Amino acid sequence: MRSTKQKGRLLENYVADQIRDKGIDVRARAEMSSGAGNREKGDIWTSMMILGQNVGIECKNQNTLKIQEWWRQTKKLESLAREPVLIFHIEHEQFGDTKALIYLDTLLELVKENMDMKEKLLALEKQL
Repeated sequence: MRSTKQKGRLLENYVADQIRDKGIDVRARAEMSSGAGNREKGDIWTSMMILGQNVGIECKNQNTLKIQEWWRQTKKLESLAREPVLIFHIEHEQFGDTKALIYLDTLLELVKENMDMKEKLLALEKQL
């Protein structure tokens, strides 16, 4: 059986790999000293932004869901001017089934931003 730290590191590496593989941030990486010191407190170092704000990512790879506890920890990233994102994976599931938790307002603003961009692109295409 793996230690909690090893399980966490597996998910952190997976998330950083996904951010890089999607071309969002080629320098994304698991933060070796997350929670230590007064610098980056999230589990992933990335320049990724949501709605103009840097993202703070907290990763949890566990058997038992503790959403409220995990979200309280994740929300602390707001004090560092980060948009909080909780990423969790339930052991024995495929890593492709990993979930992300964000504020509802953040989700809706992202969808709205995407719709606005599509409308702008369609308008530009019509002009050509």
